[in-house]
Amino acid sequence: MKTNDNIKTNDNTKKDIKKDSFGPKKPFERNRREGGRRPSSSSNFVKKTTDFDQLIADIRRVTRVTAGGKHMSFSVTMLLGNNKGKIAIGTAKGVDVPKAIDKAKKEAMKNIVTVPIINDTVPFKTEGKFCASRILIKPAKEGKGVIAGGVVRNIMILAGIKNVTCKILSGSHSAINNGKATIEGLKQIARIYNLENEKNNIKVEAKTTEDEEK
Repeated sequence: MKTNDNIKTNDNTKKDIKKDSFGPKKPFERNRREGGRRPSSSSNFVKKTTDFDQLIADIRRVTRVTAGGKHMSFSVTMLLGNNKGKIAIGTAKGVDVPKAIDKAKKEAMKNIVTVPIINDTVPFKTEGKFCASRILIKPAKEGKGVIAGGVVRNIMILAGIKNVTCKILSGSHSAINNGKATIEGLKQIARIYNLENEKNNIKVEAKTTEDEEK
């Protein structure tokens, strides 16, 4: 019986030693961002400047095969917007990511589109097309919000449109094609809106006495 008691005491001492050596288990600690929420992937690339907000919609590595071998480069799609009706998109390639970003920004600055915004939404419905992508843009009531996804949502937010409904009619998942199709739809809205204003503001010149005699 004594031998059994000795064995039990030895087991207990071993358990105590294990507890002391390892200590109590600590909870898993992870680095939390501000606000306790993890930001979305797109918000990591947003940079605010004095005039326009920049957002990188897509980055991909591209290879070009030539007779001398394969040449690596990076393709960047950049979005620019001032949240007041101006929006632009630009794509460019570069040897490094910073060079590609600079080229894409310069390309976007050349193609700025001014979108008419009435009551925080677009004036009428339209459809934008580019390659295989088709985007439907519809006005929405106040408080509806931006109902869209992916690049289309980022474009609407950067343009300053707060209430709009968008839908990708095609099956394309390309961020570049969907973004350019959205820009084409906004261009069409601006073009038709400007033509309607010009028709409504036609100025008729008064006829003179000489014209009446003729």
